[in-house]
Amino acid sequence: MYIKNIFNVKNYKGLPDGFKTNFEEVTYIVGDNAKNKTTIGALPLWILTGYSLTGSNKEQVANDKSNVNSNTVASMTIIDNSGSEHTITRCKGKDNFVMLDDIRTTQEVLTRFYKDVHAFICSYYPNYFRSMDLAKQRELLLRILPAVSAEDAFKLLEKEEQEILEEKVIDIKGFCKARRAEIKEINSDLDKLTGSKNMLIDIAIQQEDEKKVFTKQNELDNLEQEYEKLIENTDNIVTIEELEKDINKLDNKITSNIKVELQELQTKQKKELENLNNVSEVSSICPTCKQEIKNENLINALKITYKKNINTIAEKITNLKNETQELMNKKKSQIKKYKEMKTPEIQAKSEKREDLKSQIDVLQKEKAEIDLFNKEVELKHNEIVNAKKKIEEFDKLSTEMTDKIDKYTKQVKIATRLNLLIIQEQMKKVKDYLKNVTIEFSSIDEETGEIIDTYDIKYCGRKYEKLSKSYKLRADIEIATLINKITGINTTMFVDDVESITQLNNESGLQMILAIVIKYNDLEILYDYSNVLIRERDSINKKIEESSNLLQNAA
Repeated sequence: MYIKNIFNVKNYKGLPDGFKTNFEEVTYIVGDNAKNKTTIGALPLWILTGYSLTGSNKEQVANDKSNVNSNTVASMTIIDNSGSEHTITRCKGKDNFVMLDDIRTTQEVLTRFYKDVHAFICSYYPNYFRSMDLAKQRELLLRILPAVSAEDAFKLLEKEEQEILEEKVIDIKGFCKARRAEIKEINSDLDKLTGSKNMLIDIAIQQEDEKKVFTKQNELDNLEQEYEKLIENTDNIVTIEELEKDINKLDNKITSNIKVELQELQTKQKKELENLNNVSEVSSICPTCKQEIKNENLINALKITYKKNINTIAEKITNLKNETQELMNKKKSQIKKYKEMKTPEIQAKSEKREDLKSQIDVLQKEKAEIDLFNKEVELKHNEIVNAKKKIEEFDKLSTEMTDKIDKYTKQVKIATRLNLLIIQEQMKKVKDYLKNVTIEFSSIDEETGEIIDTYDIKYCGRKYEKLSKSYKLRADIEIATLINKITGINTTMFVDDVESITQLNNESGLQMILAIVIKYNDLEILYDYSNVLIRERDSINKKIEESSNLLQNAA
């Protein structure tokens, strides 16, 4: 991109309204300090991108002396890389717009002239690269370096590394991030697995008990057979105490039936008979309201009701008497059985039966306790066996997870190395653009011999941060040229403070705008370096004259 001129400047910083100037292959902006040399150099950048030389698009550009509501306007003519000429106008203030070839457009459209804005600023203004922090410098350079295909990159690795990585990686940063996330997740799962395994180990190392044997089974069988023979042909074996309780219970029930329930039913029956007799009398007096009943239908209905009630009560009395008789018969039978059991023979037989039952209960309890103990021993044994089996499974799974972590860790390491190898390969492609500057993105670890991630700029073998102002500017120009060429921007380069460099060779073939401080000189735009030398000579002579006057005055 070639800048032909700037014109129609209005209200821009310290420049007069209507300011305009042309630019040639090499343009010199000369003048004393505070003469707006840098202001002129910043103007093309602002018109095209809206950014300042410091990389900000928020900087105040209006003249401090003007009305704050006034618009700041400036235009320029450029020739793009295809050879086409364009006019660009920017307005900021009350109105905000950009125009391309006298038609309002958007900033996005203008990016076709400069692509990446920060790369463009570095290309246009070499000092800007120096102002960026190291991380941003590194990121910018890596972003613009020529691409290396994933397939070509994969070939940079050793065969063993290719086998571990398994396949070419397109997005190395994303690949490493994903692998590290997977390693973290597997480590978390491995910690949980280890915790579960430790619990299983506590189970597996338990001491197992021997099963017990019930040795009195024959004795128990003999006692049970003897007991069966003793109770043979004996119905409902009960004790004397149980018979006594049953007889008392029957006696209480019989007494309740006769003295309570039967009397209550008989009283109800008598009352219903009286009601029936009262309804049947000639006077037909209502037993409830005591008035004479004259309705024959009602009298007949009452008679039916009372007779029904009397019959129901009579049926209940009969059932109660029958029930009571059965209870009395049962009581008689139980008394008879009680008396029989009180005989010495039955008593002896009963005692023998109870003794056998007691012995059987003791042996059955002992057997049940042994069976329960053996069941617990078996459950514990199964638990230990299952724990050991699980531990084997966990060991196998743990080995698989550890192997996967090891594999992923190696893949991340190889991918990181691959990234550095790619950068080295990219730098090989741009080495022709660098003469005295070397940019290192990796170095060799002296102890391990591994390639490690670094960022180091040198000029003629000296570290960038240790360079003088002059050599830093030379390095900046060389880096700006590199960015210009590999991005294909090919923009004009504005170099400020050129007076700090004794000699500047424009080997890049780029258009140059050079700002030079010349004391006592007003602002001028020059196109011939011989004129610059004349201004510098005049400045030196004036300085000598001034110094002589000072010496004479001092004398």
